[in-house]
Amino acid sequence: MFNLNYANFANAYRRYTALDKDSLFNTLGWADKVGSLGYAHNGAVLTSLALLSCGVPLSGALRIEAGPLAGGKAFNGANRLADWLSVRHETPEILTLDKGLPEVAYQLFGRRGIIAFIQGSGPQGGLIGLLDGRNAGALCCAAEIKHPLEVRFWQLP
Repeated sequence: MFNLNYANFANAYRRYTALDKDSLFNTLGWADKVGSLGYAHNGAVLTSLALLSCGVPLSGALRIEAGPLAGGKAFNGANRLADWLSVRHETPEILTLDKGLPEVAYQLFGRRGIIAFIQGSGPQGGLIGLLDGRNAGALCCAAEIKHPLEVRFWQLP
């Protein structure tokens, strides 16, 4: 288990989210990997970069080749990163989908942490990202096209 706090995680997440794909890939030493299988500008990569910035040693498949995170390994699949967090950080709160994603958004409003929408399509599926207290509705709308089977939430102090 490792110690995460919301302020540090959110700052790192937003820093990487602000970069377009080309800038992000250049920063990570992946300029030659644009378009390569597995290398993406998605929530799993952005969440991985924020975790690495907070000192969390990840074991993802994507090796970072340049910049301050050089040598670190990022995940490219939300389901796989969510499983990794569940085992190595803490057991997440599981939110029921019985009443649909609008009810999940209502339950998450005002809360902060990491949210994962687990999809049944294997380790690359799903959606994971930063829940900042105001974006629950937007994240649930984005997750709707993924047809999530489960919602996991890790609150960050």
